[in-house]
Amino acid sequence: MKTQMQPLTICGKILHIGNVTQGENWNKSEFLIVTSEQYPKEILIHVWNDKIEQLGRCQVNDFIIARVNISSKKNQEKYYTEVTAWKIEIDFNTMRKEVTNEN
Repeated sequence: MKTQMQPLTICGKILHIGNVTQGENWNKSEFLIVTSEQYPKEILIHVWNDKIEQLGRCQVNDFIIARVNISSKKNQEKYYTEVTAWKIEIDFNTMRKEVTNEN
């Protein structure tokens, strides 16, 4: 059986943008968003290497659409899950709605 997965998308407002951490062959940063749903959730999302440039176009309080991969790794009988963005876009439509609602 062949299945086709749709890209996972997370939408929300940026609450925090972290600093860039550098290794010998990699760069990593992270940002925290709050989702725009009935019961909002805070989600920490990582970006690696060339995707940091996309995050650099964003600011705190911007509404974004993030295409992500989710992976879990087991370490000493515990699982750790990471959400990694591979595409980040500013959601100008939601930002316009927020500005209109504030007035």
